[in-house]
Amino acid sequence: MTNMLLRCIQERAAIEMIYLSEKGVISHRLITPYSFDGKLITAYCAVRKQIRTFELKNILSAQFKFSPS
Repeated sequence: MTNMLLRCIQERAAIEMIYLSEKGVISHRLITPYSFDGKLITAYCAVRKQIRTFELKNILSAQFKFSPS
């Protein structure tokens, strides 16, 4: 997961993920990460249309989102 995050930050690529909020709500997100400190990811969230912070431990699944060429 860490390698994928760092690669996405470097390439400005998106990640599609299933995320568990602190309140226990599961959501589907499309994010473009900007920074990662080992625990927290700062990213643009396409669902909320704003910069958000996500905890690595709360990501249930994630995959690199390929952009069409």
